[in-house]
Amino acid sequence: MKMTQEQLPKELQDPFKDSGFKSINKAISASLHQVTDGIKGIRRVFPTKWSRLNRNLLGGLQPGKMYVIAGRPGVGKSAFSNQLIFDLLDNNKNKKLLVLYWSFEMPGYQQVMRSASKSVNKQLGDLLSVEARLKDEEFKDYADSVQKFNKYPVFFNNIPRTMDFIKATNEQVFMKSPNARVVNVFDHSRLIKGQNEHSELQKLNEISKGCMWMQSKMEVINILLSQLNRNIEQEHRAKNQYQPLLTDLFGGDSIGQDAHVVMILNRPFDIYGITKTYCNEEPQGLLACHIEKNRDGLLGMIPYEADMSTFTIKERKK
Repeated sequence: MKMTQEQLPKELQDPFKDSGFKSINKAISASLHQVTDGIKGIRRVFPTKWSRLNRNLLGGLQPGKMYVIAGRPGVGKSAFSNQLIFDLLDNNKNKKLLVLYWSFEMPGYQQVMRSASKSVNKQLGDLLSVEARLKDEEFKDYADSVQKFNKYPVFFNNIPRTMDFIKATNEQVFMKSPNARVVNVFDHSRLIKGQNEHSELQKLNEISKGCMWMQSKMEVINILLSQLNRNIEQEHRAKNQYQPLLTDLFGGDSIGQDAHVVMILNRPFDIYGITKTYCNEEPQGLLACHIEKNRDGLLGMIPYEADMSTFTIKERKK
């Protein structure tokens, strides 16, 4: 007759008490708790406004996870993450979310201009009066629109910082507001300062391990914007319509392995001039979000309709 965990001698029930091990019955209890929370609709998850992305991510963004958004320069990583963040805040108003936006490449005001431009349907060139002066009523519309962003708990830091500084800042926020959930947005990973004169790959490993530490200790959500290496530009990749792979991620050995989810963005028509059907989608106007790694949820490509002149991104209808 088999013995249950409780029937085992005490010294065998918990033989590694001080070494961090936990018996399987604790894992079973935790799994039942997770499933029960799902049934009750009280899972700790933050849904976005993008239903297809939510489905792939098992409901939305989860605490203590790192989400990598990667792509070649100019593909729309900042625009994608901006809309993701503001939609996330709109969709979770009753939850205490606080965004620390480490925008090392682009000043905060430019991030806001990009986000507001779609509200007034104006390109940046229009807002900055590049070819024609912005009319008074158009400026009023923009001013009214941009003031609405005051409601968002978003804080920009445009000065390159070390990972130690970022970790210390997260700890300070956590100590002051333990009930708030911090979302770090790093735009982008290669601009975070290294502690010493490390190689870029060593620096990325340092960043990745720092993110994991914050996720473990404070259950923050980390969104890391990252570049791709130049593998995707090789000539033979054109035969595969330049569809990105996980191996195209710069520093893939550290960032890719530690990430919970890796999303690689591509604009096949705008960047590579692809006119044939791309992953069963019309390529013109397409922003393809390839989920190349997902520890819990689904892989695959989610199609978005993107107007990058006004930084407007919407999920394509099925």
